[in-house]
Amino acid sequence: MANARSQSWRDEHLGEEETSASASDADSDLEELEGDIARFDESVRQFLATHNGGTEPAAVPSAQPSTRGAPRGRGARGPRKAAKPRGDITARLAKVNQAFLAGDYATALTLASEVIRINAETHQAWTSLASIFAEIGEITKSLSAMVYAAHLRPKDVPGWLRCASFALDNIEEDVEGNLHTARLCYSAALRADSSNLDARIGKATVCHRQGHLGAAIMDYKAVLKHRPHDLDLVRKLAEACLDNKHIESSVSAAIASYRRYFDLEIGSVLTQADEPPWHDIGIYVELFASVGRYDEAISELKSLARWAVGRSSESYWDQWQGDDREWDEGNDRRLGVPEFTSSPGNHMLYGVSLPRDLRARLAIYRLGIGQDSEAFEHLNWLDPTEHHTRDFVGDFPFLAFDVASELYRHAHFSLAAKFLEVLREVSGEPDATVLLELGRCYLATGGNAAAEECFLTAIEVDEESIDARIELANMYEKAKEDEEALILAAEAMALQEAHDQPLTGTRQSELASHRRRSQDGAGSRVRRQKVGGLSGRATKRPVIPRRYRPKRLANPDKRRQEEQAHAIRLSRQYSAVCELKNQIRSGRDDLVDSWMRSSRELIDDFRSLKKFYSWDKYLNFLSSSKSPQPLSRYQPSSELSQMYERLTRTLAPQPDLSTKDTLPNFENNGHQGISFDEWLNLFLDYAVGLAAAHRREESYSVCEAAKDSTVFQSPNHNFAIYVAWSVCAIYTSDEEKCISIARHLMKDGAISDSHRMFALLSTLCQSPISWYTSGPAQKFILRQIKAIDSAHLGGTGAQNGNESANVAVPVDVNLDVCLLMLYGHILFTSTSYTFALGYFLRARALDPENLMVNLSLGLAYVHYGLKRQSANRQYLILQGQAFIDQYVDAQRRQANGQHQAEVFYNIGRLFHLLGIASVAMDYYEQASRAAALHSDRSSAEDIRSISRINQVISLLSVGNNKLALGLLKKEIII
Repeated sequence: MANARSQSWRDEHLGEEETSASASDADSDLEELEGDIARFDESVRQFLATHNGGTEPAAVPSAQPSTRGAPRGRGARGPRKAAKPRGDITARLAKVNQAFLAGDYATALTLASEVIRINAETHQAWTSLASIFAEIGEITKSLSAMVYAAHLRPKDVPGWLRCASFALDNIEEDVEGNLHTARLCYSAALRADSSNLDARIGKATVCHRQGHLGAAIMDYKAVLKHRPHDLDLVRKLAEACLDNKHIESSVSAAIASYRRYFDLEIGSVLTQADEPPWHDIGIYVELFASVGRYDEAISELKSLARWAVGRSSESYWDQWQGDDREWDEGNDRRLGVPEFTSSPGNHMLYGVSLPRDLRARLAIYRLGIGQDSEAFEHLNWLDPTEHHTRDFVGDFPFLAFDVASELYRHAHFSLAAKFLEVLREVSGEPDATVLLELGRCYLATGGNAAAEECFLTAIEVDEESIDARIELANMYEKAKEDEEALILAAEAMALQEAHDQPLTGTRQSELASHRRRSQDGAGSRVRRQKVGGLSGRATKRPVIPRRYRPKRLANPDKRRQEEQAHAIRLSRQYSAVCELKNQIRSGRDDLVDSWMRSSRELIDDFRSLKKFYSWDKYLNFLSSSKSPQPLSRYQPSSELSQMYERLTRTLAPQPDLSTKDTLPNFENNGHQGISFDEWLNLFLDYAVGLAAAHRREESYSVCEAAKDSTVFQSPNHNFAIYVAWSVCAIYTSDEEKCISIARHLMKDGAISDSHRMFALLSTLCQSPISWYTSGPAQKFILRQIKAIDSAHLGGTGAQNGNESANVAVPVDVNLDVCLLMLYGHILFTSTSYTFALGYFLRARALDPENLMVNLSLGLAYVHYGLKRQSANRQYLILQGQAFIDQYVDAQRRQANGQHQAEVFYNIGRLFHLLGIASVAMDYYEQASRAAALHSDRSSAEDIRSISRINQVISLLSVGNNKLALGLLKKEIII
């Protein structure tokens, strides 16, 4: 091919006459050209060989016939390497780095975004963007940019690991979201390199924190195959297995991992400098105990403890599993073993060498298999009166609680109470679980007063303690305190319903978590709460409001003192609330939160008193359901359900019975030195405060609690409650509630003011008019009109029994203009102009000089005339103008200059509606001038501003933009 090219080149450029004369020069040029061609061909062959995977092709591929189905060579596989960025992108990236180093993050962000806009697959641009966001504190955006960069290099395992580490380091920004991102990054790293142990450990840790324990266990097991000596991983696997709900099937993996670890440790030489792994021995044996394998737990504990103290050669102790004489303090029982030889030097390798936490475990396991006497051999080392026992309880609070729980289960109540008392003192702050167990111990030994105090304190510490309420309810029922027993039973059922738990009233929930708390006592998991915090409940809004609970089983003097102290505290708190309210009125808005908190405590205390409510209202208040009866899904055979039904039949009235005749009479007209009127003001102020904070349901609940109270049933109280309720609805833009309250006020008092209240609430509520013009509202107003009509005509056929039940007929049967106008405006707003005209004309017949009636008639006729279906448009518009003229004449006769601007504006708006802009402009100008004469009134200033705005709109509609702009600059002040 090269010879053919050279020949053609020679024939074209060399003439025959020059061949002989310049042979030497031609030969040199030809040789140079042939060399260039040969080098080019060779480069082509090398490129094609590299690209196609071939080794050394014999010729140019284009000259070779393609063989279909031939095996490919062993070339490089996978995606081709990313091309180097273009020069302009490289220059921009350099500027990004310079701006970043100079601290000009805004410029760096702009340049990096520009690079991404040009080429979104530029890896360096995304990494720079992540660094910029991290520096300016945009952690979420920085993480997103890092993840985008990692996706551009999916095989870069360190990149994925950096993303995951960054997500976990900044997890406080978004716990759930960052955990999810970290897990995805670790999974991507494993897809790139499935043998990367760091990625698998990270994924297992994240899965564990997310609660996906099955996935975490699988990853821990996979890593431990390569790292059996990693004690931290073994501990994490044990924790995941104990936390798993399928503990029976998962705990075997943790046992096998620990056994492999201890086999490796036993095979190695344990020097004196090495600390014996007592902590891990406790975790290991607890794995057996968690599934009820107490015998194996005891055997493994003694064997490993023997190795830890340096007596692994004494294997003959494995034959003595019936007792724990090997770890006695003295040699009395050990001498009964033939292989045992006592010597003064080995005395410290037996009883005293076993740590107290492992001895406590031995006691628990012996109690678990029914060997109480052997368990007490170990408990003698843990005398609750000794100082070293208090140190043990302080170091292992969960383990001490387990000891007390096992003692309680085996009827050793006194000793269990002693351990719990020590735990209560050492913990410092009260704990509901400890108090509940201690109360049960006192109850079993006959200390009812002490048990009541423990249960009440447990409820105070944990507002959602169900078991404490059940225990108290049982106590009070036996003590004939049926009222408080029913209240506690209702609270327990409400909490059961809120948590969606089965209603059993047993200690199964505690026993289920009993073993999980045990390993906390060994310190195997990271503490998520303070020492002694056994309950571990999250802080949230309580289902049952906090209330004062007097001790009913205490002696009368102590009970009287506590009630007096409670009354004094309430009085002082009410004084503080009043003082805060006065300061807020003077402009201290920063005290609103303090006032709300103090008010809520007072209101919750008032609502918690049964004497202020009927039984059905009070039980309904306690339960989240609307019926005081137990729900059908609860098992009727449960003790709590039976007690609730029994007490309900005894104390609470049937729902169909009226309680109005049985309401109590309060002679002192107050509670705790505070009058009921002041209590009502506190309720309503607090409800309005909640509504102002956009907490609608809570504010409605407070209003309903005031309405249901037996002390707020007078008409004045009822009216004040509904007015405050309407204010709450206005604050929260709840038009449905506004209409409902307005209907209630109209039903209770069929007077003009109630009708005006309906219109006022509908106007003030900042929401669509759907409820104002709805069918139920129209029917309700129409029933009011029909009732008045029928009463006026003396007939009863216009209304049936159902309608009369919801309609209040005034004593004076004269038709009310407000009622007719209200219904007419509802029809007018829903564009039913023909029907609205009928009621407006009825209102005009009653009050022909009323300005509002004539204005409404004029507007209704004009709107009706502008409808597409109107039959005689000109007549309707002229009729409307006639009523508008009467509206103007009536206003002039009243000689009220303050409303003159309003009249001019209404006429101008009418002509504006008709499209006669020139006339409308004149009236708008007159309205503005009239309003200027009464500039001291806010309404006049509003009319002036609206008139000028409408003038501007009219000028813009006819294209006079220059004059509109001049008027806008001159008259409108924003």
